[in-house]
Amino acid sequence: MQKKLTIALASLTMSMGLMACGDDAQQGRGQMPPSAVDFAVAQTEEVPVYSTLTGRTTAVKTAEVRPQVSGVILKRMFTEGSIVQEGQQLYQIDPAIYEAQLQSAKAELAKANANLYTAKVRYNRYQKLVETNAISKQDYDDAEANFKAAEASVLVAQAVVKTAQINLNYTKVYAPITGTIGRSSVTEGALVTTGQAQQLATIQQLDPMYVDLGQSVSDHLQLKKNILNGSFDPNSDGQQASIFFENGEEFSEKGKLEFSEVNVDQSTGMLTVRVNVANPNHILLPGMYVKATIKEGIQKDAITIPQVAVTRQTNGTSIVYTVENQNCPPNVQYCVGMKVIETSGEIGNKYIIKSGVKAGDKVITSNLQKIGPGAPISPIEATTSSDQTKAE
Repeated sequence: MQKKLTIALASLTMSMGLMACGDDAQQGRGQMPPSAVDFAVAQTEEVPVYSTLTGRTTAVKTAEVRPQVSGVILKRMFTEGSIVQEGQQLYQIDPAIYEAQLQSAKAELAKANANLYTAKVRYNRYQKLVETNAISKQDYDDAEANFKAAEASVLVAQAVVKTAQINLNYTKVYAPITGTIGRSSVTEGALVTTGQAQQLATIQQLDPMYVDLGQSVSDHLQLKKNILNGSFDPNSDGQQASIFFENGEEFSEKGKLEFSEVNVDQSTGMLTVRVNVANPNHILLPGMYVKATIKEGIQKDAITIPQVAVTRQTNGTSIVYTVENQNCPPNVQYCVGMKVIETSGEIGNKYIIKSGVKAGDKVITSNLQKIGPGAPISPIEATTSSDQTKAE
């Protein structure tokens, strides 16, 4: 009997020990040690504001060369794809018919001058005779009228000569602007007519070039709003633009914003922003798809945080974890908070915050995969590159 009592007491003691161990294990799991994390303080600073827009290049000047008289092309006098100068002859139209018209007009002018001479002599003679009543007043009036009609005929003949000379000059087709000329749409021997729909060739001035970009109405209105409320300073020295090709390579020349269109394209809901950029080597060609980053100005008191602190969610939102010392679990000094944020751009390795974080908030920058809202943490302020520079 005593032996059975001893065994029972031993079993009870072992069970109580196991229960105590289980309580200790549960207590250990409930109070896991805080995770060490780095954090950075959200700060305000003045940052340059850039807009990244897309668009296409356009020639500053474009001239379609068309015939102003009808005739057969005798000669093309330029090399396709070359640079032509304003006033340089491009085509020669057969001038034979226009030379004949000019000669005919000059003959009519000579005839009109002869008639004028006769009428003038008669008029001068009749002036003296009418004073002595040697002729009737009616004969004098007729002589005066014939003289004035002869003067008018000379003016008409001179105008016909001038028109014929202009038409003859138009048989030589000249370049209206300086620029690069494209392919010729006609060959020697082709018949061209006045007012035809097809141009003979097209000349485009490629230096400088326009870049026409599209900006959304919402971005445009936000920019205007920021200027009006004083949170944004536009550039006083003009807004510069960096041009990028479709493959991401940056163009060597900087552009300058010329104007923003006042009308909204109803089909796209976009405004046209035009940039003027030098193109000395003709690298940019009309119709090329490009991107442009335009420096709009300076945003005052912009809130910035390191990009490494931002986590993208599967639903498309962005969040940051923050260091909190309130509403933490019992016996926890610091814990993790979570905030949904919106960004309005980036500068260097920082995001510019539009909403969700205010200046002074401590955003966590490390161990983001190992923590979650409410988790205990041991925060350590991260050393910035500027701090390291000062320390050195």
